[in-house]
Amino acid sequence: MTRLIKLGVVFLSFILLVSSPSALAQADKFDGRPAFADGIDLAYYIWREGDKWLVRWTTQGPNRKFTGSVVAEGGELHDLKRIDLDEERRVLYPGRAPHVAVGPRGRVYRQGGRAPVVVERKQDRIEKDGDHRIVFAAITSNDIDGFNFKVDKKVTALRFVLEINGRQMPQRVEFGKDNQKPSSLPLVVRIQ
Repeated sequence: MTRLIKLGVVFLSFILLVSSPSALAQADKFDGRPAFADGIDLAYYIWREGDKWLVRWTTQGPNRKFTGSVVAEGGELHDLKRIDLDEERRVLYPGRAPHVAVGPRGRVYRQGGRAPVVVERKQDRIEKDGDHRIVFAAITSNDIDGFNFKVDKKVTALRFVLEINGRQMPQRVEFGKDNQKPSSLPLVVRIQ
């Protein structure tokens, strides 16, 4: 009887693993920068350059709230850096005139005399939550935003939880030089 229970637990664990709603991908699929499509309403882009991981989101038109996290399994995350918006904009959209007025701490956006998009710091943050997790929440309007980070050699997997306006949208996520799309979210990347 005990043997039957153990076998049932193993079988149930296997079923849960196989039917998990997470998309699974190998790290080499993330090598190289995806092509950013000018004119795309909104999207997340993820890629790897050597030992650095890059996460970006873009939107056109109204304010969108981008929230989520990156969690490392087995190791730690290092060197978290928010992107330089002006530099990133020059690379992605050469020749496009800047439209953002920068406010306190360099993060309050204004457009055409409208009121600030970000009212409180908690509405616009990218920060580490311990050594294994990055959390972010940003309101973006007609722009690009994101961050870079590195992982130590002990990390076996990364889990990307990505939401736009509180919803997971795997069709709005692209990764690697081939602009692949996950079948579902969260997106789990096996590194080792």
